[in-house]
Amino acid sequence: MRRIVILGITGSGKTTFGHKLGAALGLRVTDLDDLYWLPNWVERDTPAFYDLAEKTAAEDAWVIVGNYSKVRQAVWPLADTFIWLDYSFSHVFMQLVRRSIRRASDKTPICNGNIETWGKLFSKDSIMIWLFKSYARTRRNYGEIFAGTGFAPKVTYIRLRCRRDADRFLAGISPANKIITEERQTS
Repeated sequence: MRRIVILGITGSGKTTFGHKLGAALGLRVTDLDDLYWLPNWVERDTPAFYDLAEKTAAEDAWVIVGNYSKVRQAVWPLADTFIWLDYSFSHVFMQLVRRSIRRASDKTPICNGNIETWGKLFSKDSIMIWLFKSYARTRRNYGEIFAGTGFAPKVTYIRLRCRRDADRFLAGISPANKIITEERQTS
């Protein structure tokens, strides 16, 4: 595992999982949200976003976190592993509610210094509304990709269906995995 894409619905914990995996393997982690969102929640234009994703994916080894279809062709063809956090709607919903309330309360900066606000949480652009709109579609799309691995037959497909599976997976990353990854990076 040298070039890993972490996928999952909004609020599934992709970023947290990606950072834990990156630390365990000694790999750089890039969250596509950080490439996409400029300060004040301004969206980066698609050509610039694609260019940043392409440059990141051209590196020798990485963990890239995110679902942006507009940069999929820059990232996915170079991946050797796809990890899908395929959690139930109820799990993701509760996790997203807790995370959103915490972030709106403590103003933790995310995505280039942006903060979640109560107003944004209850707006038409709310991440909660996005979860309801996108959950079934995203799950169906990734289900098709993971079931018919013809998209990239040489890629490893890992589907983690609950937090316990993700924790077990991370616990199974041994120092030997990191050494192998480091050796591959230097050769």
